Amino acid sequence: MKSLLKLWRRQPVLTSAFLLAMALAIFFAGRTIFFVAYWSDPARQDLPPEPWMTIGYVAHSWHVPVEKLARDLDLPPPPKDGPRPSLERLASERGQSFETFKTEIEASLAELRRQGPAQ
Repeated sequence: MKSLLKLWRRQPVLTSAFLLAMALAIFFAGRTIFFVAYWSDPARQDLPPEPWMTIGYVAHSWHVPVEKLARDLDLPPPPKDGPRPSLERLASERGQSFETFKTEIEASLAELRRQGPAQ
């Protein structure tokens, strides 16, 4: 700890930059570990669509490309940034009940799963 203080006194800007870089590295490493642990949990795989989920969440759970799932459902690809609508909201925007929309999603998921990763 004394050597860090000595370094701080001699090179405060460089030491601050180093500490900031280390903090960012730790943050992103922790975030990566969290996401890997979250999506590796078998309880999060192949979940049936629920009203609160988004298209991206369902696609990630089923290991299918979100763009293909959205295309199969005649939806625009989900935005990279910003809010993503829930399945319930998408169903109401389409003038459908959630159960009808859920049936379409499940059929699309089955077809994408049948096609496999090569397509």
